[in-house]
Amino acid sequence: MPSSKRFGRSTPPFHPDKLVHGVGRASSLVDVVAGVLAFCALTTMLVVITLQIVFRVFFQALPWSEELSRYLLVWTTFLGATMAYRRGVHIAVTFLVNSLPALLGRMVRIAGILVSLIFFGTAMFYAVRYMQLQSFQVTASLRLPMPYVYAVMPAAFGVMILHGLHALLLEIFPEHRPPAVNVTIRHEPIPVNPPADPSEPVARRTSGSSCGCGD
Repeated sequence: MPSSKRFGRSTPPFHPDKLVHGVGRASSLVDVVAGVLAFCALTTMLVVITLQIVFRVFFQALPWSEELSRYLLVWTTFLGATMAYRRGVHIAVTFLVNSLPALLGRMVRIAGILVSLIFFGTAMFYAVRYMQLQSFQVTASLRLPMPYVYAVMPAAFGVMILHGLHALLLEIFPEHRPPAVNVTIRHEPIPVNPPADPSEPVARRTSGSSCGCGD
């Protein structure tokens, strides 16, 4: 059988660790950017709402404050959703999956991630279509183009697709899972040390040696 080296070419070996590490670094970087943007949007929204209350009580109401705070809430919600998805803190019922055998539970988690990726991709497609339909409209008070307001929707779904791909790779290649638990979507409970047996003598439950304590 002729080898590919005879023609001066060789197939480079596949390194799953590089793939998992690269997607993980991209996921971490995007998560940091989303966190900064969410913090700025939330802080700005609090400032705008405070100004709205102050001006409505003591001066003349600001006509643009309610509109800006509403759109900042939309941005904060979608950016926060990406951060929550990456950390696995969305509401979920996991006792059934955790009670399954290791291999079967892993297959169920992979299927769940694939379904999530399909949903995110579909939602991202329709979010882009919705932006196109709103391309000729502007906001009432600020006169901002509506695509700027709704741009966070396809961006957020794209970020969640990236986080989902990272979680999928970690399930397919579990040997490359990093030691930290909260670096990606958490599908397994955090292991905790079992409580000490109350019937066991105190001398055996303590791990330290005699440190000045009397016998």
